[in-house]
Amino acid sequence: MAPEHVEGWAEELASLTAGLGHLFARPEPREVFADLVEGLLSDPGRKNGWTMAGRAGHATPHRIQKFLGEASWDADALLAEVQDYIAAELGDAQATLVLDDTQVIKKGTRSVGVSLSGQSD
Repeated sequence: MAPEHVEGWAEELASLTAGLGHLFARPEPREVFADLVEGLLSDPGRKNGWTMAGRAGHATPHRIQKFLGEASWDADALLAEVQDYIAAELGDAQATLVLDDTQVIKKGTRSVGVSLSGQSD
């Protein structure tokens, strides 16, 4: 993906996670939720409590672990809001969204997710 495609994503992600803050009963989970989402979307290959805590500036993974295990929030409400956001921001009757976390570079013309523009085989 070209750098111009990701410019502004940090601001958009911060806006999205802030807009979902009402789903959490307390301010602490709101902050950790944003840290967790950023960590999950970040580059480090190995994602666990320690790596995501370090990326967020936390001394230990305790805040992230506590959020995942004890925080009060409604996963179904979060899913519904994220689906609405995706439909509004990326929705197109002719589009297909493919999420692929295999981290394998796609080549050829028959692989799902391969861009045909500017491709040479």
